Amino acid sequence: MKLLMALTLCVGFYSSLLHAQTPAVGDQRRVIPATRLDSPGSRSASFAIGLTRDQGVTFRNEARAPDALRISARVQPEPQHVGKTGDIFALAVLGGAVQMLTSDGQLLPWDGTMAGLRPVRDDVTLQTTMDLELFSGVVGSAGTFPFYLGYRENSSGDFNYTATPESLLITNDTAPTQSVACAAYGGRTVNVGYTSAQGVFTHAPFRAQDLAMITNGEETNDARFSYQWIKRQGERIDIYAPADGVLVRLRHKAENLPIFPSDDFDLFFLVACDPARPGSNDVIVRFNHITDPRPDIKAAYGFGSLGAPVFTPAFEEREDRQVPLVNIAVKAGDYLGSTSGTPTARDFDFQIGINDVSVCPFSVLNEPHRSDLLALLGPQSATPFGPSVPGYACRGYGARP
Repeated sequence: MKLLMALTLCVGFYSSLLHAQTPAVGDQRRVIPATRLDSPGSRSASFAIGLTRDQGVTFRNEARAPDALRISARVQPEPQHVGKTGDIFALAVLGGAVQMLTSDGQLLPWDGTMAGLRPVRDDVTLQTTMDLELFSGVVGSAGTFPFYLGYRENSSGDFNYTATPESLLITNDTAPTQSVACAAYGGRTVNVGYTSAQGVFTHAPFRAQDLAMITNGEETNDARFSYQWIKRQGERIDIYAPADGVLVRLRHKAENLPIFPSDDFDLFFLVACDPARPGSNDVIVRFNHITDPRPDIKAAYGFGSLGAPVFTPAFEEREDRQVPLVNIAVKAGDYLGSTSGTPTARDFDFQIGINDVSVCPFSVLNEPHRSDLLALLGPQSATPFGPSVPGYACRGYGARP
């Protein structure tokens, strides 16, 4: 009953009690230290759970109700348990009741006793790291779904578990309901889900708390872009897709001292198009100075260490190198990579273009992302640390992207 009490007490306030560690690049799951039953404190074992919408390229804790996804758990046992036989357990809180995921794919109510527990995997050899698929398909309805994980080493009976649950969020956010063929960069044709920008920007492209402030391009450098100034200079911050789209262009600005003392990428995504007017009514998203694109995006650049553009002996755009090997589809909220900004200013550029015109990129985001990021605007004179100025206008946009 001690385990049941721990689970029951934590259901109401799990989010504030998680102890997080930083996962691998592209894996946004929180790593949860284990608690050993009948032993105080955390153990060296750990657990993680999350979902993927791109076949395991990235993991996160949030998706939309219509998304096809996989829920995957990771178990890392204590070193002395590796190589021994054990059982793995997964429980979900549904409608206030704790349900067990069983090895035959059922959800069964748990009676709260150790004897009543059913494993999702039984009599497995415990490995240093074990990944388990718990669900594959479409959830279909919105909600918050807390999960608990645990494992038992059978010879000793040692039982490690997550004393607090990890929650997976399924939202009612807009998702594409169609597939539209669009002309894309490099003479390609790609399929996107939208024909206009209306309501499609459902996710923040970066976290407001990672930024000191934002400035308009007209007073910073280039009026087509907003400029984001990283709060903790030298640290990398995560970048996300603000809408469903397709990677259509990839610039690699290779280090070329002293002209360009950096090595980073510009990412271009096509979000929407009007098939009746190819190329003129497109909706695009662009990020400049992405230090570390996620692995599949970086691999889509086909020229290795060679730059595009090149800077010497004279500047040359080299558009022939900027067509990705693969046009990668992303969904709103997908992790795209991380950036520490430019090596001197520690800022990076962001752009949304609609119908061949750059717009204030935050004005088209859905709330609360619109208000959160507009509140960071301020004058160039306040950079790099701010503060922002309440009500500062997002202005000067309108140039061709």
